[in-house]
Amino acid sequence: MVRLGLLLLRVATVTEAIWQFSPDLTVLAQDDDGDGTESYLPLPSTDSWYRAPEGWEEATPGTVFKIRKNAYNVSLVPIANVKEVFQVLFRSTDSLENATWGVTTVFVPHRSQCDSTTSSANCSQGIVSYQLPYDTSCLDASPSFGLQWGEPYGEIGMALGRGWWVSVPDFEGPLASYGANIVAGYITLDSVRAVLAAVPDAFGVKHPRAALWGYSNGASATEAAVEFAPKYAPALKLAGAAIGGLTPSQITSGPMIARTQVSGLLVQGIIGITSQYPKQREYLLTRLHPSGPYNVTEFFWASYMSGWQSLLYYSYVDVFQYFIGGQADLEEPGMAAMFYREGTLGVFGIPDTPLFMYQAVEDDLTPIAETDSLIQNFCEKGSNILYHRNHWGGHNDELTNGRQRSLDFMGTVLGGGDVLEFPSSGCKTVNLTFMQDPQKPIV
Repeated sequence: MVRLGLLLLRVATVTEAIWQFSPDLTVLAQDDDGDGTESYLPLPSTDSWYRAPEGWEEATPGTVFKIRKNAYNVSLVPIANVKEVFQVLFRSTDSLENATWGVTTVFVPHRSQCDSTTSSANCSQGIVSYQLPYDTSCLDASPSFGLQWGEPYGEIGMALGRGWWVSVPDFEGPLASYGANIVAGYITLDSVRAVLAAVPDAFGVKHPRAALWGYSNGASATEAAVEFAPKYAPALKLAGAAIGGLTPSQITSGPMIARTQVSGLLVQGIIGITSQYPKQREYLLTRLHPSGPYNVTEFFWASYMSGWQSLLYYSYVDVFQYFIGGQADLEEPGMAAMFYREGTLGVFGIPDTPLFMYQAVEDDLTPIAETDSLIQNFCEKGSNILYHRNHWGGHNDELTNGRQRSLDFMGTVLGGGDVLEFPSSGCKTVNLTFMQDPQKPIV
């Protein structure tokens, strides 16, 4: 009997669908008959491949270090339209501008976009960089490992069904720095550079082009990436980016969720962001209660949990009770500067790629006015944006309600399937009231 140490579960009442671990993180699926057909990758923390090679720091960002072909046993992967899966390990940059590295997992469809053309030699194969929100400071809950057991929303399979390749980066990096937008943006960009560099020689794709897609925390990584791109990766020409359910300011959203059903996101974010800032992490450890019902040990249990588990464990917990000085401890100048630097979007640069941005007006995790202001600033400075403001539902609802439009936007910029009407220049805001018909398939 195959034992699974990881289960992919969907929780409809919370913001994100994340992987849930069994209590014993060392238990993996076993190959019962020894023929290799039931094998799974080891946890990233124990995977010898999931390491940068000697001397890696000297390489330039986006440099490919390793390619792991046939990374998954696709006969066991419950994701639609998957033909093969490979992984790429590459050089990147962390939040303090130091060298780091990243991993992305690339899914290849049974029928690629260019397979159906009569001039495949000149075809431009679309690749979607899909920033899946995994909301955890636990490295072993990264997508590169968890996607072996399936995906939470079906969006990878939908994109593969249109003939696009799909690259899913572990954008939080090797420290699982959940909430750290700077390293997330850099790793997202470098994952695209690495994949575009790898596929011509390793997989015979001569003319790849890429677009980005992310919702919620995946949107934060995507949005940071398009802000950084003009200066950090000027030679990288993205076809476009779809960004939904964005949180422009963590300083605003943090207190909003501190005593709610999604309090676990704040715990994970504090741990994740301080993993990039040693001084702030040291300060954090001095401000958490050493004992009592809300103590430092219990707080850091989150770093061993998937996002799903932490949402359950810390649900409706007042996160500020863990701190000796309460909320004020997180407003200390060094902490406040860190949260502003990592959690404020719109300050890194002006996107120069076409953007489709979509948000629920009644988003319960972030004020719509902040997204409105962010987009207005970009538009005044020359960005090309289609902005949909949906008057139906909240944050979770727009994840589903915006899915078809996001796929159609990808069709606009990558080719393949239906398209979304998009302004040739400048910006356009559309107010709509739309609920996805659950009986209508999204393709």
